[in-house]
Formats: sequence, structure tokens, C-alpha cells
Amino acid sequence: MRKLVRLIWKVARSRRDFQGRQVLLGINQINYKHPYGAAGMVDDEDEPVATSGVQELLVPERVVGGLPTMYCFETCPFCFKVKALLGSRGIEYSKVEVDPTFKTQLKWSEWSAVPVFVDVDGTQVNDSNYILHYIDSKGDNTFPRMGEDPTQDEWMDFSNLILGKSIVAVIYKSYRTSLQALDYVTRVDKFSFGTRLVNKWLGGVIMRMVGKSRAKMFDLPPRENLELQLDHMSSGIKSDYFGGETPNGADFANFGILRSMEGLYGFDIVEGHSTVWPWYLRMKSSSGL
Repeated sequence: MRKLVRLIWKVARSRRDFQGRQVLLGINQINYKHPYGAAGMVDDEDEPVATSGVQELLVPERVVGGLPTMYCFETCPFCFKVKALLGSRGIEYSKVEVDPTFKTQLKWSEWSAVPVFVDVDGTQVNDSNYILHYIDSKGDNTFPRMGEDPTQDEWMDFSNLILGKSIVAVIYKSYRTSLQALDYVTRVDKFSFGTRLVNKWLGGVIMRMVGKSRAKMFDLPPRENLELQLDHMSSGIKSDYFGGETPNGADFANFGILRSMEGLYGFDIVEGHSTVWPWYLRMKSSSGL
């Protein structure tokens, strides 16, 4: 069995057929760094540096339909963060669905993780939490900027570093739940028929392994751990939202993670939480997602 798993892993890596990890769970954004500093990825000193946040080079040619444009996967939790903010503000935008296998639509960018946001003037912004801050700063400016409110920063970090990993451990708790998740992902996102089969069946095995690795990060079993994290999360919800009477960056960041779990194994834990579930419904209503 171990030899079979190693063979499957080797095939999936060599063919680059499996992207389910990147689509649903934001392992796509595994290069996420602490919000007080940009994330740099370089192979050579002479190569361009891909960083989180606003990029110096304008790319107006990547704007679609004269509207702010988001390059995304449909089921990506980090993309749901941005969709939630855009929806709550009533901002019209263009959406470019990125091919999950080959990422053809992002070949122009040194940053290949979704979401990538391009404003109408061609300003490119990478990394979901940075995009949230950018959109708010250009619009209503209703929540503190990065570094101005340590509490908000802590909860935005929590969305990526704790909550996102906790839902992975639950969704991929078994091979059966892994197959269910990958079946959903490959139907919703833009997989071709052939790559859908590969991603679903090989992905089920691989994501079960990923689920196990995420589960080992926590002391409790996956479902109990998610319950614990939701209890902890509820301590930050003041009044209706993390931001009090109105949502702030922490609300959009954590809602996006949980929204990606809706319809999948383990979402009943969210539905059954006395504080998080009413908050979730408020966020869902205000964002239209």
C-alpha cells in the first residue's frame, strides 16, 4: 500500500495534474507570510520578486471589461474572502476563472497563487488579506490598516494559520470525505474531463495524506479541534462582528475560510455553533455569497 501511495504521489507531481490542494484549501497560498512583511519568492537574484501586497508594475492589459478584475478559483477560501468584501460593498468586478491545473490565465504574473486582484488602473495586488486592505482603503475605509490594530491583525492571521488548517483536517478526515470534496471541487472549478478524473481519484489519496498532516498540528481530533477553534473565534466576535457593529478585515478573512466549507463534510460543526453560526449568516447575507 505504501508503495502504491508513493507511486501515485510521484505520478501526480510529475504530471502536475493534481491541483485540488490549491483549489479548495488555500495550500495554493502556502507562501503566506506574517502580515507585517511581504512574502518574497526568488530562485535567482536577477529574477523578478513575487511579493504579497501592491506591486510596483502596473498591468492595465490584465483588466477585463474596464472593471476591477479578480483572478481566482471558484472554490478557493482565499478568493471567498475577497468576494465577500466586494459583495458587501456592492462593487462590480470582472472574474477570471483560472485553470486549476495549468494556471494559464496567470502565466503573465510572477505570483501564481490566487486570488490576484487587478484594479481598473492596472494596480496588481497579491495575497487575500492584502487585497482586503487595499479594497477597503480605496473605498469606504471602514477598518484599520495592517499594523494599526493588533487584534484585527491577529484574527486575520488566525484565518490562514489556524482556521484554514483546521477545516482541512476535517474535510479530509477519511478517504471517503476526501473523494466527496474533490468530486465537488472538480465539478465546480474549470477542470477538463481527463484532469477531473485524475484530480478526483489520485487527489483523494493525496488529500487524505494532507488531512492527516494537518490533523497532527493540533492536540484534538479534527472535529473536536474545529469546535475548539470556533469557540476561540467566537471570543473575538464583539456584538455582531469582529469589528463590532460593522465587519472589519477579520470578519471577511474568517468568513471566506468557512464559506469554502459550506456543503462539504464537517460544515455541520459550523451550523451547530451558537455564536459563529449567527455571525456566519449575517456575513453571508451582507456579502450575498
